[in-house]
Amino acid sequence: MQDIVIPSGGFDFSDKEWQGTFQSLLNDNVGKRVRAEYENTPLPPAVFQGVIYAVGRDYLLLWDDTHKTYSTGNLKNLRSLVFYPRAD
Repeated sequence: MQDIVIPSGGFDFSDKEWQGTFQSLLNDNVGKRVRAEYENTPLPPAVFQGVIYAVGRDYLLLWDDTHKTYSTGNLKNLRSLVFYPRAD
């Protein structure tokens, strides 16, 4: 999963200004499997599934191991997010 470049100088989501934010929640769950649904008006919603790979100030990057692809979307357009429990 190293064939994508993540911008350096990212955000430190542990800073007080980020505590309790949605970005902080996502960052704390990097590595967890999710299903993200994005508003895609006027088209039907765009749905991506994968593992949270990276979180930015305004984006979420998922890794889909089945298709070997990365998916991203703007957090502003995120309509719903489902976290899946780990399969033990």
